[in-house]
Parts: sequence; C-alpha cells; structure tokens
Amino acid sequence: MEFYIKEVNDANYDDDLFQVDEDIAMLLTQIETLLFTPKRTVLGYPSFGLSLEDYVYSFTYNDTMLKNIVETAISNYVPLASSFSIDVNVEFLPRVEINMVIIDITINNRFGISLTI
Repeated sequence: MEFYIKEVNDANYDDDLFQVDEDIAMLLTQIETLLFTPKRTVLGYPSFGLSLEDYVYSFTYNDTMLKNIVETAISNYVPLASSFSIDVNVEFLPRVEINMVIIDITINNRFGISLTI
C-alpha cells in the first residue's frame, strides 16, 4: 500500500483515492517520491532522494552520468523496481543562460514518467 500523492492538476487525478494498491501505481509513486525528494531531507536516510537540480546546474554532468545516477537510485531505493522493466532516458538541452534536462522513465514499454528540469 502506498499513499496517493497526485495533486489536483496531475493527469488522471482522482479526488476519492487515499491509497493505491496496484503494483504499477505503487511503483510510480515510489519513483516520483525518489525523483522529487532532495537528499538529506529524509531522517535516517540522508542519501535518499536525487536533488536533480544540483546535477542539472552544476555543468559537470552529462546525459550518461545522470542516467546512471537515476538508474542506481531506482535500483537502491525503489523496492518494486526489480519486478518491472524500467528504462531511463536522459537528455541535456544546453541553453545560453541555463541548462535544461528531460528525464523519461518508461516502465514495461508502456507506463512512464516524464520530467523536465
């Protein structure tokens, strides 16, 4: 069981849900929690979370490096990850004033999370 964490403006938001019991929904919740949690904010697990902005704005990481970081974090902190085929794609889009990164996570070639930072 995972708590339902979607916000009102999220796709497929359901106002009546408090928890989710389906494996795919729980997996998506676990991945989203990992992606959006800054490091050193979970008591007892200072390495949990990704602090993605730190990687994007440091100018020392590339697509492959960030992809490996995300994949390793999912492997280490998402218990349901071993039950699914998960593919991570990272693309840095250099801009004049600031970098932008697109992270796409595909699960079993169907479900996905797409994040732009």
